[in-house]
Amino acid sequence: MNVYLAISLLISQLVFYGAIFGLMWAAYLVFRWRLYASALLTATVGFPALSYLYHFIDGALVAPAVRKAEVTSWRRVSITSDNKPRVFIDTWGTSGYVPKALLALGRFEKAYGRIGDEWYYFERTPGTVCAENHYDVSMLNRMRQPVPCVSATKTGQRAGFRELNIPRIAEPRLLLFADRDAPSHYQSDTTNTLELRLVSDQANQLVSFWEIPYFGVPMFPPNLNLDGWFKVSAATDYTRRPEEVKFVIDALNGT
Repeated sequence: MNVYLAISLLISQLVFYGAIFGLMWAAYLVFRWRLYASALLTATVGFPALSYLYHFIDGALVAPAVRKAEVTSWRRVSITSDNKPRVFIDTWGTSGYVPKALLALGRFEKAYGRIGDEWYYFERTPGTVCAENHYDVSMLNRMRQPVPCVSATKTGQRAGFRELNIPRIAEPRLLLFADRDAPSHYQSDTTNTLELRLVSDQANQLVSFWEIPYFGVPMFPPNLNLDGWFKVSAATDYTRRPEEVKFVIDALNGT
């Protein structure tokens, strides 16, 4: 059994038996000493306190640890010269600078990305040489403008807020997903995510993954609503989000 799941089970059992013990103690106070006020205090304060403590520990400690162990256990495939595709597709961003930068650096032969709500096909312009030969911040800023050595052709439109309408191509491709569009996100609206996948007609494999997941933790001071303890979204890790182009370059392992 996973150690974090075992800890979660142990905590739930402690809360369960703690509630039983509290009930027995309240009954003892009533029948042995007629301490009605103390018994009432135990029932009205002790049980909610145990419940709050359980949900707080679960949301702030156990759930993040379980998620981290889950992500670590996922099988990943390394990019090599043998399996590296010629095509890159970027579902993140609306300026097209990620696919343009990777093409300018010679990492791929063809790429797809979005400018606004439109999908574009990017490729190296024949007869031109890109001045860019290394990755840096200033290079990324230049990629947000028209790049002479990379041409862009409109291919279609994103279908809607949730529908990516990713271009359909036959050859293997490397796909970059982010946030709510990432297949392995934790929660649809509360996850900071980058996910890189190697996709072909034969397989869909995880290459690299990064996230800061958020978990529901009871707020303090405690506040009850119809659904139980009122919770706020809290992150357990505040690691800086990787820059998207660098995230892809690192996953390419120098290929």
